[in-house]
Amino acid sequence: MVDDALEGARFERVLAIGAHPDDAEYFAGGTLARLADAGAEVALVVCTDGARGGRGIDDVARVRAGEQARAAQIVGFREQVNLRRPDGELANDDRLRAELALAVRRERPELVLAHDPRTLWNVYGGRAHPGHSDHRAAGQAALDALYPRAASPNFYAEQLAEPGVEPWYPREVWLFDTAQPDLHIDVSATFARKLDALRAHVSQNRGDGLLRGARALGLAEPFARLVLRKEKTRADG
Repeated sequence: MVDDALEGARFERVLAIGAHPDDAEYFAGGTLARLADAGAEVALVVCTDGARGGRGIDDVARVRAGEQARAAQIVGFREQVNLRRPDGELANDDRLRAELALAVRRERPELVLAHDPRTLWNVYGGRAHPGHSDHRAAGQAALDALYPRAASPNFYAEQLAEPGVEPWYPREVWLFDTAQPDLHIDVSATFARKLDALRAHVSQNRGDGLLRGARALGLAEPFARLVLRKEKTRADG
């Protein structure tokens, strides 16, 4: 189905979780821009510093952080956080799960967008493309952070001492970077902005590679949709 989820529901708070700078924009930039345009407060968590993504660049992590900041303004993110874990070494460990659970509890998103941890490979233009280990780790950690951790006061109880931080469970999760989509969001109205956001990642766009990839994905961004709850109520843990 195309666009049904955005036509039929309003999301006031959205959290995107990407493994690297540019992942959220590449896989879901058009959808995130549509959500921001519709009035949602959209926040981004980037798990790694992206330091293995450059060639012939000094201080790659710093460069990519600046690129991410510029892209975030284009998409319309209200806030972005980089956990700065080493690129290529991301693991679904308890530290990462705790950091993501805290982000969920702070942002209280109704919708979470994250990598599909099942994606060992995908097929683009008739060719198989192996999935990235950091993507799978970020996706699995996101799901593990959502349940049972962020929803239960019995996990990371020290986080609840921070004002405004409380157990939280979103209404839906949309998994991008997926080989098993069951939802496609029409991004024709925001596709040009998605490309502009990808252009901001100058160090990663050698030979317009990001742009070509985004154009190949097309004007309907694919997700695996998980409906977790129907009501707009806070989890009671």
